[in-house]
Amino acid sequence: MNPPLPTRLGKRTKLRDIRDHEKSYEVVAEDVFVAQSNPNKAFAVHKIKWDDGREEFRIGYFMIAHRPRTKGKWAWGQFAPMMTETEMTEIFQRAEKLGRRCP
Repeated sequence: MNPPLPTRLGKRTKLRDIRDHEKSYEVVAEDVFVAQSNPNKAFAVHKIKWDDGREEFRIGYFMIAHRPRTKGKWAWGQFAPMMTETEMTEIFQRAEKLGRRCP
């Protein structure tokens, strides 16, 4: 049995951008759910607010870790894109169109 699903809600994260400038954001809304195809994987949709007031969305995933230090715990996937609401809408519209073309 897996541990409870992780949450980043209300947590602040600091990072450095490509120009090495420090930035931070907070997760202001989230939806985390177990993947239908794999009970050891959970998808996450986060609404994030940057320290300058901009809001974006991040789509990512967690996996149950196998490495000794984090074995049996939810671990954040290495890659998670961040995008504006407009960009996310375009991605979903394009994905929906691709789905209609599939046999």
